[in-house]
Amino acid sequence: MENIIISEHQHSQLTQEAIKLGASACVVITSGEIQVKDDLAALCNGEYPCPNYGLGASCPPNVEGPAEFRKWQSRSRYSLVVKIELPISVMFSDERKDVMRLLHHIVAGVEQKAVENGFEQSKAFAGGSCKDLFCEDQENCCVLAENEPCRHIASARPSMSGFGIDVTQLMLSCGWPGQKAEKSNASDTESTSWVAGLILLA
Repeated sequence: MENIIISEHQHSQLTQEAIKLGASACVVITSGEIQVKDDLAALCNGEYPCPNYGLGASCPPNVEGPAEFRKWQSRSRYSLVVKIELPISVMFSDERKDVMRLLHHIVAGVEQKAVENGFEQSKAFAGGSCKDLFCEDQENCCVLAENEPCRHIASARPSMSGFGIDVTQLMLSCGWPGQKAEKSNASDTESTSWVAGLILLA
């Protein structure tokens, strides 16, 4: 598959869609700038395993992982990175899940817009476990337990973590600060943090 060039019109359409859906900012980068590291993906089930490991179809070990992402990356010339800025007090509160669900909604919407603009093999990635965010009240992921279609197929997208995407470097590639604020600053009403997502255009 040939790498597809993004036109100014497509660039505008996709970035505007991200902002319309709720992103604070959206930047187009070359896909080669995305750094993928196997050891980052391994953290999902490392010394301190993620409590959502294995519970959803869009998290390890049920995703293709870094090796497959690199194949997708090789077929993509451009990607979009979106971020939502939020007060750090929200980042470490119960409201965080609402923000993470919004992030999934944004990247899924931009992915669909990309498909409409000719990037028919585009793939979106967000953050957080789909099981935790969308199906917390369900005993099991229906995709894994019953081989049924995802209940939230229009919004839920895989987490970047399971593919080993270096999110800090991704932010720096966009010209944004790479470090999130610390939990110790949660009471500081002036502090802000962010969550980010990625749409690989292909």
